[in-house]
Amino acid sequence: MKNLPVFLLLAMLASGARVSGQAPPASTTLVVRGTIDKYEASTRTLSLATSSGTVQLPLASTTRISQGGHRVDALELQKRAGDHATVRYTESGGNKVVESVHVFGK
Repeated sequence: MKNLPVFLLLAMLASGARVSGQAPPASTTLVVRGTIDKYEASTRTLSLATSSGTVQLPLASTTRISQGGHRVDALELQKRAGDHATVRYTESGGNKVVESVHVFGK
């Protein structure tokens, strides 16, 4: 019985090592296509109208935005309401991170 506390401590450490050694849940890359409804510059949120409803997508400062093969500033999205767009983003734990926005004509 003298070794019981040592055994319990080792058991806790072993189980903790397995839990902390687990990889975080993988993020999933998704693509959504639709029509630009609006862009809120103050919150950096793009509203994209899709066949299943409007999707709110937060743009990061690193989000790549392009049209016709050229980079476009995020503020340009305010003028692009009605244009078609394809958005690539990752989602992990319910958080969306927009990687890129490609804008097409109307």
